[in-house]
Amino acid sequence: MLKALKFFSLPVLVMIAVLVACNKSTDVTTEELVDQALYSAQERGGMGRYGCYELVFPVSIVLPDSSTVEVNSYEEMKQTLRNYFQANGGGGHHGHHGGPRPHIGFVFPISVVSQEGEIITVNNEDELRALREECGGGTFGNHGPQGHGQHGLTCFEIVFPITLQFPDGTTAEAADRQALHQLIRTWKQNNPGVPGRPQITFPITVKMDDDGSLVTVNSREELRQLKEDCE
Repeated sequence: MLKALKFFSLPVLVMIAVLVACNKSTDVTTEELVDQALYSAQERGGMGRYGCYELVFPVSIVLPDSSTVEVNSYEEMKQTLRNYFQANGGGGHHGHHGGPRPHIGFVFPISVVSQEGEIITVNNEDELRALREECGGGTFGNHGPQGHGQHGLTCFEIVFPITLQFPDGTTAEAADRQALHQLIRTWKQNNPGVPGRPQITFPITVKMDDDGSLVTVNSREELRQLKEDCE
């Protein structure tokens, strides 16, 4: 009888082990959800280390529950997403591998810096996708979302102050990112319908994310090369 019970219990134990393994393989941790959300947001616009553009902060993001939060950096964005997923079933029990990625949006307009040093205002999701198409998709196809929050977000940060040159030839100094947004907004309001985009006046200084070193960029060609070398 005891021998029979042993033989009976063996398949049951194997089945339980398989079920446990399957559950573990489909669990998604909070950090994986953060990676997926960040990857999806950047990939849609060809932004970040694997794209052609750098996002200008501060920005307001739209969380999956439609609430909005303003963030001043990718670090703040990551922490906001961590808090959200932990409060809404993250932490290993929210979502599955292979399923749809958590979606975050932007409160438009937002601004990005191109490889040419242009400040581009993006007014809606269609324009965001158009950026990605203009970028050719970047190199996102060579990278997945795993670990994106640690090594895929950005290559460098522009060090302020910087000087902008507007399409009419006038210039203005932006002391920080908030001032940059305000200068662009004010110029557009005062110059409706004027074609062209504001551009960064070189040289500029950037801080490399990998090691914190400061690099002087003397031209749009050097900025383009720096961006291409990021990956």
